Amino acid sequence: MMQHLKQSSFRDHAPVRGTARPAGGRPLQTASVGLYVFSGFPMEEYALFAAALHEVGETCGSCLKVDVLSSNGGFVQGSCSAVVQTSPLADVLKELDYLVIFGGHKSSVGNNQHFKAALQILRRKGCKVAAVGGGALTLAKAGVFESNSCAVHWQNRELFSGLMSPLTPTDQVCMVNDGDWSSCGKTGSLDLALHVVAEVYGKPAATRLAQTFIHTRLSDACSTQNGEVLHAALSGSSLVNKAIALFQDHLENPLPMAEVSRILGSSPRRIERHFKQHCGTTPCSYYRQMRLDHARKLLLRTNMTLIEVAIAAGFSTGASFASAFQQIYGTTPNALRKSLSGAKAGPAT
Repeated sequence: MMQHLKQSSFRDHAPVRGTARPAGGRPLQTASVGLYVFSGFPMEEYALFAAALHEVGETCGSCLKVDVLSSNGGFVQGSCSAVVQTSPLADVLKELDYLVIFGGHKSSVGNNQHFKAALQILRRKGCKVAAVGGGALTLAKAGVFESNSCAVHWQNRELFSGLMSPLTPTDQVCMVNDGDWSSCGKTGSLDLALHVVAEVYGKPAATRLAQTFIHTRLSDACSTQNGEVLHAALSGSSLVNKAIALFQDHLENPLPMAEVSRILGSSPRRIERHFKQHCGTTPCSYYRQMRLDHARKLLLRTNMTLIEVAIAAGFSTGASFASAFQQIYGTTPNALRKSLSGAKAGPAT
């Protein structure tokens, strides 16, 4: 695996390969961006990225050529039953400056040798390869993600644990370095789009675009997912936001509230008062709900056993996990898994 350590941010971007930026900040030539989608791609992340590129084209001039791509072209179905029409990757292989990959958690490169060969060709000619959310997992599973670390949403860290790969998941919103770029998904896809805009149009254009999307902070190498939680308006209480960030870091090994109080430098009574005021529940209940939400995603997205999911969500026994899960979701973890298997099998034909 190649080692790529040099970080970049929105500061002092050089123009994209093949373009020349005049004093006004507008490139003189068109940069080509390919949005490559795998079956099951996350529609919300794709739409946010595509909308950002469309918006900057409307406001700064049409200096981005954007194509929606797949291996063979045609219609590709993503999440939410949404479908997009694509062109074959081979049709634009020679002109791409950026290839941005969108994949679901269960997407796979498989034996697609044409796609793997295309990645090698693109990298050799200087095209920047970037992966949004589950796209990094898709490439990592195939051993074709060329960086030593990638941004992974905090809820999906376990998905990387069984890869047997030197790739290190990080808490950063975006990883923008000499290797493949990545974002943690969700609104992190907008951060990655802003990095592309900053390279092509310059930082002022990226800043204006962020303001258009009411995106209050440009991500850089110091922006972590928990840090973004602290900056986000999750509640009217910075104490609650700090507690939530702490909970996120300790889903597998839940902290006693006395330890939470000590770390935050506040009394348990004050923390509970803030949670009730701003979240309508106690910190213990909020913490437990976060762990159960995390467990449900693991049940739906991974092949982890029930006891492995229980442990990853901070439950010491399968029985306590099943009881808590049924109380919240009205079904057991085992029943949820069975229903998912039934849905995959589909009706007999």
